[in-house]
Amino acid sequence: MDTQSHVLVVEDDVLVAEVVIETLDPPYATTHVEDCAAALLRLRAGGIDVVLLDCTLPGGIDPELLSEADACGVPIVLMSGHPETAERIAGGRRPYLVKPFSMNACWRRSRKCCRRRRAASRRSISPA
Repeated sequence: MDTQSHVLVVEDDVLVAEVVIETLDPPYATTHVEDCAAALLRLRAGGIDVVLLDCTLPGGIDPELLSEADACGVPIVLMSGHPETAERIAGGRRPYLVKPFSMNACWRRSRKCCRRRRAASRRSISPA
């Protein structure tokens, strides 16, 4: 890996965020924000390889965050204690983790998404 992959953790529960960050960092760089507005700003700043997004944020999930991530090619992994909520938001298109999830599952899902993101980036900049 040329540069360290960067995971954006969007979680309003500080304890959950701390545990996720401890699991991922290292080998991943991590940034924690507590709401979609902050996540959108951070995503637009660039350098994010995957977003771990809590489905039950107090302000809800901003559809603009989802569409911005899609436009940037950044995968979003949804996190929720309510599988039906994650499934509804995911629409079958996004991976999700059902809380409580194992840290091993979180790490594996993050690694898989980061690898796919890096592979897609390399393909898009390769000469034809």
